[in-house]
Amino acid sequence: MISIRVCLSLVSLVLLLGLSAQANEFAIVGDAGKWATGSKLQLESIQRTSVRSLIMPGDNLYSGTYQSTWGPWLKAGFNFDIVAIGNHNGGYAKEVAFFGMPAAFYAEAIPGLARFIVLNSDDKKTVNEQMQFLDRELTAAVEPMVFLVYHHPTYNVSTDHTWDERRDFQLALRRRLTQFRKKITAVVIGHDHLAALGHFGDVPYILSGASWNVRSDRPVNNIQQGVSVRTDWFFDDVPYWVKLSFAT
Repeated sequence: MISIRVCLSLVSLVLLLGLSAQANEFAIVGDAGKWATGSKLQLESIQRTSVRSLIMPGDNLYSGTYQSTWGPWLKAGFNFDIVAIGNHNGGYAKEVAFFGMPAAFYAEAIPGLARFIVLNSDDKKTVNEQMQFLDRELTAAVEPMVFLVYHHPTYNVSTDHTWDERRDFQLALRRRLTQFRKKITAVVIGHDHLAALGHFGDVPYILSGASWNVRSDRPVNNIQQGVSVRTDWFFDDVPYWVKLSFAT
């Protein structure tokens, strides 16, 4: 069961997974690769909570260096736990090294609770390899909650970007969303600079992409390539973050 509560603190969106005391907390911070007023406000907002672990669905460097952009977060005690690569980066190898990622695509688990399968939707050369990896991970996953974390939305969720920017990746991924639907709790995405919760068919998505730059847009409710795509909650006013809390 997933319950949703929207709070103001800038705007933080809280997803409570489970019914007992919180054991693991993450802030989802997407498209935050520039140290500017919005990202500073976001950092300060998260600092006012107990959360220090980050899930980052890509676009982790727009300009400058990783150190100049993410040094303030490190100094504030944040951990880069789950990091996906977006189309704005300083090079795959440099991003992997700076954030201490296992690889450009990988999986991390909270034993007995949740598994994060992280993909690199920017890399057109490794789509087949990534899908083989995804098949293995989803087949073997035994955790009650499984999240796919990647950058580019699999369907159109705004007026600014279209799904076919990464056509081969998305078409291959769509097949897995159907094939492994019973194992997938939600997908976590960025790229579009706004906040939204919604569904690709019956697969929930969490869009967190407006850390330093928030774009005005509108919710989506239509049929795309035979699949219902809808926005259940939408926000495009100020920087925000998404809080995932897991209970055991």
